[in-house]
Amino acid sequence: MEPTIHDLERRDQRGRRIPSLAVIGAIGIVAATWLGLFSFLGTNSAFGTIEDLEDRYFCVPTDFDFGFPDLSRLSEVYTSDGVLLGKLNLRNSQPVTRDEMPDLVVHALLSAEDGDFFEHGGVDWTAIARAARIQVQGGNITGGSTITQQVVKNNMLTTEVTLDRKICEAVLAVELERRYTKDQILEFYANSVFYGENAYGVKAAAQEYFGKELDELTVAEAAAMMTPIRNPTLYDLREEEDSVLRARNAVIGQMEANEYITSAEATAARREPLRVMPDTDAEELAPEVLIAAREEILNSSEFNLGDTYAERFQRVFGCPAEDTECEGGGGLKITVTVDYALQVEAERILRAWFPADWEDVPTGSIAMIDNATGAIKVMAGGLEFGEDIESGQRPYDLATKGQRQAGSSFKPFALLAGLEYGGQDNQPITLGSYWDATSPQEIECGYPCSPQGDIWTVRNAGGGGKGLRTLEVATYTSTNTVYAQVSQAVGPEQIVEVAQRAGVESNLNPVLSIALGTQEVSPIEMAAGYSTIANFGERAEKHIIERIEDNEGNVLYNHTPNREQVFDEAMMAAIVKTLEKVVSGSGTAPRADIDRPQAGKTGTAQNFRDVWFVGFIPQYTTAVWVGYPDAQVEMVNFVVWDDLNQREFPITRAYGGRLAAPIWKQFMLGVTENLPVEDFPDDPPGTSAYFAVPNTEVPDVAAMEGIDDLRDLEARQKDIESLILHAGISPTIELINSIEPEGTFLEQTPAAGTTIRQGREVIIQLSSGLPPEAPMPNWVGLGDAEIEGLVTAFAELTNLRITWVRVEAPTSDPLLWGKIVATTPAPEDLVLDESVISIIVGVPPITP
Repeated sequence: MEPTIHDLERRDQRGRRIPSLAVIGAIGIVAATWLGLFSFLGTNSAFGTIEDLEDRYFCVPTDFDFGFPDLSRLSEVYTSDGVLLGKLNLRNSQPVTRDEMPDLVVHALLSAEDGDFFEHGGVDWTAIARAARIQVQGGNITGGSTITQQVVKNNMLTTEVTLDRKICEAVLAVELERRYTKDQILEFYANSVFYGENAYGVKAAAQEYFGKELDELTVAEAAAMMTPIRNPTLYDLREEEDSVLRARNAVIGQMEANEYITSAEATAARREPLRVMPDTDAEELAPEVLIAAREEILNSSEFNLGDTYAERFQRVFGCPAEDTECEGGGGLKITVTVDYALQVEAERILRAWFPADWEDVPTGSIAMIDNATGAIKVMAGGLEFGEDIESGQRPYDLATKGQRQAGSSFKPFALLAGLEYGGQDNQPITLGSYWDATSPQEIECGYPCSPQGDIWTVRNAGGGGKGLRTLEVATYTSTNTVYAQVSQAVGPEQIVEVAQRAGVESNLNPVLSIALGTQEVSPIEMAAGYSTIANFGERAEKHIIERIEDNEGNVLYNHTPNREQVFDEAMMAAIVKTLEKVVSGSGTAPRADIDRPQAGKTGTAQNFRDVWFVGFIPQYTTAVWVGYPDAQVEMVNFVVWDDLNQREFPITRAYGGRLAAPIWKQFMLGVTENLPVEDFPDDPPGTSAYFAVPNTEVPDVAAMEGIDDLRDLEARQKDIESLILHAGISPTIELINSIEPEGTFLEQTPAAGTTIRQGREVIIQLSSGLPPEAPMPNWVGLGDAEIEGLVTAFAELTNLRITWVRVEAPTSDPLLWGKIVATTPAPEDLVLDESVISIIVGVPPITP
């Protein structure tokens, strides 16, 4: 039996694994259950089966609009640079009635897509079983829907590919068949389905590929024209001739089997070469922008298109074809903020860095916002937009819908929270404040936060770090251990609040690790948040719709920038000055340097799974993300194409500064090629206060828990150093010979409770465990009366336990009477603990 186009598609994409007996059994159970449910649904709806199923899967037909849009009135979407992106319609460009469709075209369409269309009740049970099998195997549910199901999927449901949606699709397909005749459904489908190359509908496809009217097509042309419906990329008539010919011939075989054509006609059609017109517009448009514009307009009432979804739907798409009383709608001219030239260049750069035919390469996304207006200028992904997962497409936009851990690129929001709120202990936090940079560090979360329970072990990139580091330095060197302490000091709830005030819209969990970017965000919202920083705290609400006109040129909506000062200007200026150092030689992103005023921050998620660089110049903010699209996979030991330097670029471990930063640089060099150089505004009054070094109170080492525990002296010394470092002070440990056991705390200078400037030194004296010894002072010539005081002071200074004896030495020299003339030990000789010092004092000679 000759394979169908569906068989060929699956074979062309990749071989299927043979499922295990357990999988087959599970499929049989699921498929049998579906078959029973929907068979009963088709014949027993009066008994409430459909309502029960609707309740189970939250798919109620009354919640959906079953009207076909008026395909003859199309709303057009233009970019800010005047490029027509496409027509905002559900599917179509040049509709024709069913009577105007030649039988040849209809027969080719049915043979390619749904040979039993006029026999079934809307649902293909074979495809349902296949979906069940794929679901059980953990794969992606694709393909095999009836024409009715495709109409439902394309026009009434989201692009989400799940088992629940497949069930909902079947429920609605049954209802659609109740409401419309087969010819009505077929007419809408033939006019609305996508045939590749921006051609919607059979008439548009005939003109796009063959430059003919429908009644001029040959059997071979009609069959070939249907192949892109299954997969526009796999069966690209201009690029994939071998695949298209196999699929075309399969359609011809089905037409012959269905007795639409004779055997001779089929043989002749198979021999006919594939002759396709040259592409008159080779540029790839941006379907993700079209969809974003559509979603924005339909889901908001701010564009003066109606208060309800239904009203807005009619204004965009026009009236349903069967509603003769409906008036108006459709024909809108919608201008979006996206710059098409920059959008295309962003996509080109991403696909150059991550070639689709290279093994195990990740992909990326670029999002750019105009700082002055909040306009989204670029929302590019490195993958082709579409539902064919296996060929590399994704049914969502990576720039706005792809949410991933931000890594250290989220640290500026923690910094912002620290500067604004200060510590929860009322200790001020500034860029000049000092922090313990030791790595690793253990942070007490107060709740289960790691496999170790409530202890979170934090390490710096590369594992190293010690001593004190200012918050400014910790920012541009991306010191994790410092920012973990900042999160603990300020509180994660405050970090969430400021991030959302800046423009991050995702739901963020207030956990300590948020400062290190463990929460998931999209590139576009990271660009929006950083844009607020670039604007010195003034938030320009991001938007994609710039202007809407009706078909008579009347302006229905014209965007007015919505700007609001949401943070202190001086504080944000201080943050900008700090982030400028990130792209310097001492920061983490010198590879992003474009030789003009700029700032930004790198980000690398745990285990190198996502890498970022979010940077800005005064005019624009751009976020670059790199990672794998479907899962967080470690990016280690792979090769990309460095399009900036035109060379292969091996990556051992992916870091934001190594991979995302040069992509940002290449893109922004193009953006700024003809853009005037601007400086950031002058620092407003008060900016320097955010760099001030705060005071702190010297901790009391003597009161430290475990200070008298001398079992592990090395660990105890580290605990003392950690106590001092966490106060923002530099500890110096001095080991003093003492009679006390080794490690015993002796003294600290300055004393506990003293207020000093952070970054200063505190000397901690500990016993070395060795007997004290000290050089004998030179007391010769001092008076006899001073002896007791001299000995006492010497003992206190040296911690020596000493005794002394006074020895009289007669002398005829009256100048030496009552003076110390010698000591034992002699001056500079060592005095040992528990020794006796002899102090020799001159006296008059004894008279006989």
